[in-house]
Amino acid sequence: MALLLLEAFLRLVDPLGQRLRGDQIVLPANTRVVLTQAENPRLDREIVVTRNSLGFRGPEPPADFDRRLTVVTVGGSTTECRYLGDGKDWPARLGEELGRSLGGLWIENAGLDGHSTFGHQKLLEQRVLKLRPRVVIFLLGINDVARDRLKYQDRALTERSDQDASERWANWAARHSAVAALAQNAWRARQARRVPLIQPVLDLRALPHDASGRRGRAVARAHRALFAPGYRERVLGLVQACGQAGIVPVLMTQPALYGPAVDDLTGVDLGTIEVDPQDGTNGAVAWATLEAYNDVLREVGQAQGVPVVDVARQLPKSSRYFYDFVHFTNDGAQAVARLAARALCPTLSERFPQHVARPCPEAEDR
Repeated sequence: MALLLLEAFLRLVDPLGQRLRGDQIVLPANTRVVLTQAENPRLDREIVVTRNSLGFRGPEPPADFDRRLTVVTVGGSTTECRYLGDGKDWPARLGEELGRSLGGLWIENAGLDGHSTFGHQKLLEQRVLKLRPRVVIFLLGINDVARDRLKYQDRALTERSDQDASERWANWAARHSAVAALAQNAWRARQARRVPLIQPVLDLRALPHDASGRRGRAVARAHRALFAPGYRERVLGLVQACGQAGIVPVLMTQPALYGPAVDDLTGVDLGTIEVDPQDGTNGAVAWATLEAYNDVLREVGQAQGVPVVDVARQLPKSSRYFYDFVHFTNDGAQAVARLAARALCPTLSERFPQHVARPCPEAEDR
């Protein structure tokens, strides 16, 4: 009886805000979370994150959905921007930027912390394709680096042929029982790496340096040979799934603070700083590695005729734009939105001329 009562209660109330139930994505809807922090001065002290009835960040679906220019952004934590408050994440700011030229725009942030292209495929199948937006923007790369096995966020979302009998049974039970789903997600949480809720400010001046860069080319070649082919297949799958549904896919490359540059705020060489203390990877090696995945997006975009927003090459490597090596500050999200808007406005204006309210900014500059 106690088990039945607990099952009934958990079907009505989700105390943990679970995002997975077995192999199904469950997005907490109509929620408002207020986070107060003092660990990182590059972030707001009070962060408010609201999710609508779809479980996404953004406005509610409009009544005239089919007549709007509807856009959904998909990615991991660099898309979700969970530590940037409402209206400050780059998808929300992209809506503001594009809204100056395009009318009837509706844009949603469907980013999910920790998800790679494995999880993005399931999000498309289970949520986004059914919504049928006109455009889907993918910010990809960082969670697919060296991905020859899955993190706990993605593991439940693979095809059943990739799972053993215990995983299939656990997913079946979680799909049919709220108690089993709670137990499964509690177990997954224990498998996750234990890190602070918000990382303290990244002190570039305190990091050690390694200027040799001897490993750089070999590491990048290894990633291109071992991991890029599988990543290319998954990216191509996302693009083709959108195309088959009549949705315009857009690929966005992943920027990072590390790489061949000098930080304008601290004067630190971002190419020689130590990025990974476990294996001594410096900024140049880490950037060459990430670029192996960004190159896949550029190649797929060119081959498939898909727009590519190359933020990785365009966003300045400045600590004013990042609060760690890859996640954006408020200023960084605004900069990403402006770069994306300038790249996308002409493309969207050409494909959806009925929504053009005024010329794109670059057209006015000419």
